Amino acid sequence: MDFKARKSWKKVTLNKEKNLGIIFLDDKELKSPRGNKLNLPYSLSKKVFNEWNEVQEEIKPSLMPFYSYSVTAVDRIMNQKNDVFETLRNILSMDMILYRSGNNSDLSKLQEKEWQPLVKWLDVKFNCKLTINYELKPLKQKEPELLKCTNLIKELDHFSLSGFSHLVSISGSFILGLSFYFKKINSNKLYELALIEELFQSNKWGSDDFANERRANIKKEITEACEFLDTQPRII
Repeated sequence: MDFKARKSWKKVTLNKEKNLGIIFLDDKELKSPRGNKLNLPYSLSKKVFNEWNEVQEEIKPSLMPFYSYSVTAVDRIMNQKNDVFETLRNILSMDMILYRSGNNSDLSKLQEKEWQPLVKWLDVKFNCKLTINYELKPLKQKEPELLKCTNLIKELDHFSLSGFSHLVSISGSFILGLSFYFKKINSNKLYELALIEELFQSNKWGSDDFANERRANIKKEITEACEFLDTQPRII
C-alpha cells in the first residue's frame, strides 16, 4: 500500500456488531482500498482503530501494519487461497532450514543445534518427515510430506493466512512460520533463526550501517507479522 493521502476526517469511532468491529472515519465506514468491507474480528478491529486514531496529518502505511495485513486479507487472500497455499508449499520445498552449510563446521554446528530441534518437532508432533540437504544442488522433498505440512494451516482464515504468509515470506521458512504459529518459538527467536548465517558472519567479521538497518527492518516486519497473528485465534 504505497499511497500518500492527507487526513480528511475529524473523528474515528469503533462500533461493535456481534463479534465484529466496524470502524468509521466521521460517518464513513472504513473499507479496503478496493472498497471491500473489512468485517474485522473485534480483537483485530481495536488494533486497526488505534492505528487510524493515531494518524496526525498524513496516512503512513508503514505505521499501520494491522490495517495493511487486514486489507491484504480482504482484497487478495480471501479469494486466492489456493494460490497462497501453492506459494507456501513452494517455499517449504526449498525451506531455508532444510539447507545446511557443508563447508563451515562452526556454522554447520550452529544450524544443527538451533534448526534441527524444529525439524524433529515437526516429525514427532505432526509426522512430517522432511529431508536435510547438505549439498549445493536442490533436493526434491517428497510431495506427501509437503502436503502434510501445508495441511496444518489449511483451516486458517484469510486474516491469519495474511499474517502467516508474510511471516513465511520475510523469514524464508515455512517451518519457522509454523513453529511460531504453534507457539514453539517467539518472534525474537524466529528472527534469530531466520538470519542465523548472517548474524553468525556479522559476529565474526563485523557489520556495516546498511546491513544493520536492513536487519532492523526485517526484525520490525517479523515482529509486526507475529503481533498480527497473535490477535487471531489459533487452530491448535
